[in-house]
Amino acid sequence: MFANAFTWLGLVILIVIAASYVLVHFLGKKLSFGMWMLGALVVGLVVGAILQLLFGSASAHMNFAFEIANIIKTAYTNLLKLMVMPLVMVAIITGITKAGQKKTDGGEGVQNLGKAMGLTIGTLLVTCAAAVLLTVIVTSIFGLSSAGLAPHDKGATATTLTQTIASIFSAQNILQTLSANSVLPMMFLALIFAIILLNMRKDEDYQASGVKIEAAIDCLYDFTMGLVDIVIGLAPYGVLAYILSFAAQTSFASYLTLGVFVICSYAALIVVFAMHILIVFFCGVGPARFFRNASKALMIAFSTRSSMATLPVTIQSMENMGVESSIATFAGTFGTCIGQNGCGGVYPAMLATMVYAAQGVNLLLAPDKLIMLIIIVTLCSAGIAGVGGGATMAGLMVFGVLGFDVGLIGMLFSVEALIDMGRTFVNVSDGMVAGIVAARFSGNLGAEKSAEEKAAA
Repeated sequence: MFANAFTWLGLVILIVIAASYVLVHFLGKKLSFGMWMLGALVVGLVVGAILQLLFGSASAHMNFAFEIANIIKTAYTNLLKLMVMPLVMVAIITGITKAGQKKTDGGEGVQNLGKAMGLTIGTLLVTCAAAVLLTVIVTSIFGLSSAGLAPHDKGATATTLTQTIASIFSAQNILQTLSANSVLPMMFLALIFAIILLNMRKDEDYQASGVKIEAAIDCLYDFTMGLVDIVIGLAPYGVLAYILSFAAQTSFASYLTLGVFVICSYAALIVVFAMHILIVFFCGVGPARFFRNASKALMIAFSTRSSMATLPVTIQSMENMGVESSIATFAGTFGTCIGQNGCGGVYPAMLATMVYAAQGVNLLLAPDKLIMLIIIVTLCSAGIAGVGGGATMAGLMVFGVLGFDVGLIGMLFSVEALIDMGRTFVNVSDGMVAGIVAARFSGNLGAEKSAEEKAAA
């Protein structure tokens, strides 16, 4: 494969990419982790844009270089996916079993566990509904319409809401569920296992076995977090691969053609993110405190386009802000699957608003259709997978319910990567908002961790 694509100029480009990694490695010795991540992002954008300007996105020279450079991107992506399922499994079990203990001074567990869980899910769904409304307003202001676009169906099929709900109970083999990265079935299994362990505590015949199982799960959790530390430490190198590849291989013409759609998408995402900041402010977490602790997770989310891959850092960020560990785990995990404001709210709502506009319907003047759209999008937002492509699935589900031609979704694939960065940023932000709200109103929001405590963690 490489021999057919090899060119001497391609080798030069590969050397330039290697030099970019050397530069990023050097920055890591001089900067804090957050600034190191930002440096990798900037280096990737600048080098990628220069390469595209010099050679074009479809150049054979570029193909040779990126066939090799993408190995790093693939390796880092697989490392991220590797730690997801074990983390989901052990984190939920550990979180719920510890949360089942009554909280005392210096003890573990949370107060009002059921209330905290309800607040988490409720916040995710309510903010998603609000994101739909805000998106309709922004899209209407921009005057976006699908009229004039030539939709083409990529062969994708819509998934119904009932199929998504049924998938929660689809696990038949735990090893198969793990290997398939099936998040919802695994969450369901983890909940069942946690309930079994809680029941074993109450039965004298099984208490001793339950203690041993819980101890083993605690050890597995520590092992998984060790893996997380290693993978997160490699994040700047993975980010450079993502961003450099994106900047060098995406056609500038595509963004000029659909520039208004991109601008409108980010306008809506910014408005929704502003809503998040307002919510956490009223929960007693100021913007400075939020950004100080959330910036690392948001940067990784923006770069990798995967809320699931960002999950460990999302949980850690909430804990640093003072959210109780069990709630942070629950909110972070459910935030990757339910009510994602970016992928599950903004994106399908914008597409639907464009189709309605092409049909001559202004949703702001049609409250019946607007309310129905809010309900449909919010319900369909449940179950969006926490990996790249969740927005497309959300769009397909919503279009399937509304009976719209899914070809419009295919038409927008050319700018999918660029917009997905912002959508994932908002998805992760929403998960943290849900955790803060749940902790605040269930009495489990503490003070921000000190620099020494963060370093120790």
